[in-house]
Amino acid sequence: MKAGENTLNAHCARVVTRSITAAGGYYDKAQFLSDYIDFMTADPPRHPDTYAESFHRGFFANLERGKAPLQCGAVTHDTPSVGGLVMLGPIAIAGFLQNISLKTVQGLCREHLFLTHPDAFLAGISDALVQLVQGLLFRKNDEPLQQLIADTARQSVGRDLKRLASQVRSDNEVVGGRYSTACYITDSWPVILYLAYAYADDLKAALLANTNLGGDNVHRGAVLGLILGLGTGRTVDAFFNQLADRQAIDAEITGLIGHIQETSAIQ
Repeated sequence: MKAGENTLNAHCARVVTRSITAAGGYYDKAQFLSDYIDFMTADPPRHPDTYAESFHRGFFANLERGKAPLQCGAVTHDTPSVGGLVMLGPIAIAGFLQNISLKTVQGLCREHLFLTHPDAFLAGISDALVQLVQGLLFRKNDEPLQQLIADTARQSVGRDLKRLASQVRSDNEVVGGRYSTACYITDSWPVILYLAYAYADDLKAALLANTNLGGDNVHRGAVLGLILGLGTGRTVDAFFNQLADRQAIDAEITGLIGHIQETSAIQ
């Protein structure tokens, strides 16, 4: 891959975004599955990534065996992994902008998650992420961002981020020390929340710190960027402008948000 190209799961998040727009601004799992299968089986390939996580391989192995797409989610050694959260952002944001309730949006994200990552514990983390997204979208100006992140950590995995941050001298003591840098959600979710808490005022520094810590930093970074992008209301244009597909991505985001605004105005 060349610098600035998106990895496969980022492309899949874009597939989700486009599928929501195609379905009239609402998430539809049948639309997504059709778009996902078309994208993954395109010839020539429509993405440059030579590595596919086990959930992709398991899904298409089941599809090849004749299973219906809705039943192709495979259970593997790393089903409860952070990669499963990467596609949820567009679904959650679109749902909340359509004034759909928290419980319903959590249900939609669970439905999507189980298409590729059928795991009960990961579904619980999905619920926590969706609730955090709602809180970030509608956070009041006087509501501290760190407190919202800390509350999520305490409620979802019983972690005291304020105490943890006060006890360590460097990020490496947390990431790679107390928690693995691998994809498993039992470690990657606390790591994401720790970094979001520690770098709550600096999105760029958060993304750089996450990258330099190694491990499954790509998928951690996608979720971390979602949290702090919403939390700070900022972008890192110096990074975004170097993306190979920046114009297409910008058009996809603008198209989704514009479509939702049009639908809301009609209602």
